Amino acid sequence: MKEKVDIYFHSQQPYVHVKEEDISRYDSGRLGFPNTYFDPVKAHALYNQYHEQYVLADEEGIDGIMTNEHHSAFWNMKPSANLDAAVIARITHNVKIAILGNIIPINDPVRMAEELAMVDCYSGGRLVSGFVRGGAVETLAAGIDPTENRERFEEAHDLI
Repeated sequence: MKEKVDIYFHSQQPYVHVKEEDISRYDSGRLGFPNTYFDPVKAHALYNQYHEQYVLADEEGIDGIMTNEHHSAFWNMKPSANLDAAVIARITHNVKIAILGNIIPINDPVRMAEELAMVDCYSGGRLVSGFVRGGAVETLAAGIDPTENRERFEEAHDLI
């Protein structure tokens, strides 16, 4: 008997209006890259385009949509996986919604649990939630000592 393999769609939702020459002026395309390159009108159009792709994936029978979060990254316009998951829950009807993952060392675990419960209710039970430690950039962007990451993750994970 063959096991079924689920197919998930994922988009980093990049801000595609940044050029290589823009990035080359700075030490990094992350923490040192200023948000002056960000145009909310262009971002609005991009968010709508990415969400239209999610609707199409749902209509075409994809098993799930995966979302994640990154901070200080032009190549990922999702600083909140839960907010993106809530939108996905509203605009789709069938797909599972996988969050891979919530960076729990930099967030309030009680609020995280509450938000996940809300998204699961919005989606009619379609939420699949994963938790990650995140990288040093996310930890630094949140103003947290990276040496505390593992301990914060374990405490938040156990609480949730």
